[in-house]
Amino acid sequence: MLDFVVDEAVDVAETVVHAVMMDRLKAALSLLSDSERVLVKAIFFEELSEREVGLRLGVTQSVVNKRKAKILTKLRKIMENKI
Repeated sequence: MLDFVVDEAVDVAETVVHAVMMDRLKAALSLLSDSERVLVKAIFFEELSEREVGLRLGVTQSVVNKRKAKILTKLRKIMENKI
């Protein structure tokens, strides 16, 4: 007979919500343009600074910052089903 040990530190509802949000984020990322995905990947996955991304793309840090803000707004709207 199997005994199940319940880990009370694990909140099943929180885990499910996290999984759903990750799926929504993946779907939202797929709706970005190639250049938007490049910027998101560099900043959030490669953990480059805005300055480093700017050097890579040949633009200023302030341009990268403005593009990032616009992309994050777009992602938020997509995830909230407003687009």
